[in-house]
Formats: sequence, C-alpha cells, structure tokens
Amino acid sequence: MSNQSAQRLAAAPGPFAEYRTGTVVSFTTNQAVVSVGGTSFPAAYFKGTVLTAGALVGVLNQGGVWAILGVLAGVGDNLVINPSFELSASGTFPTDWFQANLSGTSSIGVQTDPTAPDGDQVAVVGGSAVGTQSYLYSQPIQVTSGEQFTLSAYVGGEYQPSDVQGADAALVALWFANSTNLYPTTSAVDTVVSTATDVVQVLPYTTLGGTVTAPVSGFMRVALRSTTQDSQQLKWDLVIARRV
Repeated sequence: MSNQSAQRLAAAPGPFAEYRTGTVVSFTTNQAVVSVGGTSFPAAYFKGTVLTAGALVGVLNQGGVWAILGVLAGVGDNLVINPSFELSASGTFPTDWFQANLSGTSSIGVQTDPTAPDGDQVAVVGGSAVGTQSYLYSQPIQVTSGEQFTLSAYVGGEYQPSDVQGADAALVALWFANSTNLYPTTSAVDTVVSTATDVVQVLPYTTLGGTVTAPVSGFMRVALRSTTQDSQQLKWDLVIARRV
C-alpha cells in the first residue's frame, strides 16, 4: 500500500461514535467502572489517569468500546449539602436532610459502614410494614425553569436471611416555590430520575443517575425514595447534583 493510500484509509470515518457524560462508580488498578444514564459498566481510560468515585467524566463509545476521556471541568461543584452523610454522628438522623413518609413510617439514621462508596458513613432507611415508602430529601437548590441538572446516588440493600431481597429505590427531583416549603407542599409533580427494583445486597452498590430539567423556577430538592418491608433496609451514599 502506498503512503497516500494509507493516509486516505487513516482519514476515513470509522464506526459511529457517541459522546456521553457519566459518573465514576469505582476505580481500581486496571479497571474503571462508569455509570451512564443509570447503567454501570467497565470502561477504558488513558494510561496514567487517576479517577475518584463520583467524578463527572466525558465518555466516548465507538464500535462498542467505551473510553473515559477525562474528568470534566467547568461543570460546577456538587450542589447537595452533606452528600455522603459524614456531618452526622452514627445513629443520628442525617444533618441537613429531611424525611417525608409516603406510606407507613420509615426509620432513618446514619450508620458507620466500611463498604461506603464515599467516606465512612451511609444513610440507612427501613420500615417493617408492607410497602413502607419514604423520601429522604436534601436542602433546597435554586433553579430556573428549563435549567438542567445531572443527579446521581449510590444505593445498596441490607437484608436478613429471612428477608426477600425486594427493596426498591428511586432517585427523585422535588420542586418547591420557595426555600422554606417542605414536602408535600410542592410546586410541580415529582420527577422520577432513575429507579431500581429488588436492590441487591451490598456489595456491590447500585448506581442511580440521570438528567432532569426544572419544570418551574424556584427550588429543587434531591429525594431518595425507599420502599421496604420486614427487616429490609436500603443504604444510601454520595448523592450528587450538578448543573449541566
């Protein structure tokens, strides 16, 4: 093959390439796991790259191969206060968070956990009645109608041998007219960003994530919805909200 032919071949378009934004789930020697649109999978990365869980990254898919291009800058910091529940003493209710019982009454508390994706603590939610469901939701984040946010969180199941491993989880955006209103005094319908049914026993943790558009101007609170029964519990950690 001539040099000219080789140059033409190298310049020819390859398989369709797709660019997405993702969140790093884990990073260990020779393996990175990234979550894109709520689905987690291994991805290649450039030699010498160091990644941390929760980092927002640009990801390229070409020919069925995913590659992490790098950590995104200029996208703003995490807008969630106390995102990994490290500001609260073990056994207490999470500082800067709120509870709303949707069905039955849930028990919520901070627990020291060596398996936590970020830091040393997680928020644990449980409720023994069938279909017990609650929101654990954040401090308000000011929004403008049409503004977009990427949301993500880690969740894992904690079950006893007698339990059916059937706890359900959802990442939800709640909308409020002002910064002092609490659920259910909302200004728009709750937006479900991502769900997981029959959450598996940790480890591993399940990653919930996606993009949401503010339907109104006002305030958004990020909610962690837990549905449990018997002695089922859900562990939550590293809740992230960033402006797109």
